[in-house]
Amino acid sequence: MLRALFLAFFLWLPLAPSLQAAPIDALQFPDQASEERFHRLIEQIRCIKCQNTSIAGSNADLARDHRIKVYELMMERGMTDDEIKDWFLARYGDFVLYKPKVDERTWLLWGLPAVLIGLGLILLIVQLRKRSQSVTVPSSSAPVTPSGLSDAEQARLRALLKDDQ
Repeated sequence: MLRALFLAFFLWLPLAPSLQAAPIDALQFPDQASEERFHRLIEQIRCIKCQNTSIAGSNADLARDHRIKVYELMMERGMTDDEIKDWFLARYGDFVLYKPKVDERTWLLWGLPAVLIGLGLILLIVQLRKRSQSVTVPSSSAPVTPSGLSDAEQARLRALLKDDQ
């Protein structure tokens, strides 16, 4: 039993660093609404160092500094969410927000997916219409059976199948 415990401990040991919890910012909020607003806002701002993580989910020092900056801008300066986002936009550009504002620089980012979906639907409709209009009509005047083969082709097929047996 003791061996099993030692074995389990030594197998678990390499995993221990990855199981550490993220640091907790000790921030005080006057009410629940302010705290929810803070958490909602830090989920919308991208960590510049991690790039695919919000500052809420990142353990990077820069993300911690940004969380504290958001708290300061909210609590000490009394800025609105849009003013805080504009503050980050002025320093880091459109990339810092997960949902950039629609303006003359970002209209393509927002409009291109809709345009591509529309073009795809148009191409699909055109292809389906071409396919339905290109039903082949037999070139000979021989009667066609329900299988799509003429009587002569049916006879030839039967002869070929007899030869195989």
